[in-house]
Amino acid sequence: MTHKLTEKGRRTLEDLFFHQEDRRIIERREELQQMKQTKESLAAISGIRDDALLERLIALDIGAETMATLIGIPLIEVAWADGKMDDEERKKLFEYAERAGLRQKGLDPKIMSVWLETKPDPALLTAWKHYMQTLCKELSAHERQALRDELMADARSVAEAAGGILGYGKISAEEKAILDELEETFRS
Repeated sequence: MTHKLTEKGRRTLEDLFFHQEDRRIIERREELQQMKQTKESLAAISGIRDDALLERLIALDIGAETMATLIGIPLIEVAWADGKMDDEERKKLFEYAERAGLRQKGLDPKIMSVWLETKPDPALLTAWKHYMQTLCKELSAHERQALRDELMADARSVAEAAGGILGYGKISAEEKAILDELEETFRS
């Protein structure tokens, strides 16, 4: 009788252990799937392909909406650098919004159109700089460089959209000043 109880208890204990272990494996698999989806969303929005940076951003709880904002603000600032927004700059911003999937994320097109018609308050760029400087302190040098490179490539693309004749003078002095200011944010 003791042998049967011991055997039955052992099997129950094993079943319970493996059930709990299976549950942990399933939960971990779901977490990995969620991370993969979040990583894909961040990559699609930002253009970032560096896995380490994407994983670090996720660990810092930076989601797709936050990333869209982090990249969108400097692009809008560059577009308004010379005091007006050119049609080509506006087109680049719409391309960014489409790539970022902002419409699918529920961003009211009226908000974006306000930014396309009226230069944002300078406090927006100041807030962005403070946020980026804080974020950069949490990133390794490699991750900071990858984020800077992606963001600056998009900002330069907007700056180059409206200017130049035959490829000369594509970036105005005002746009260059904003680009330099954005770059400086990553050095602080």
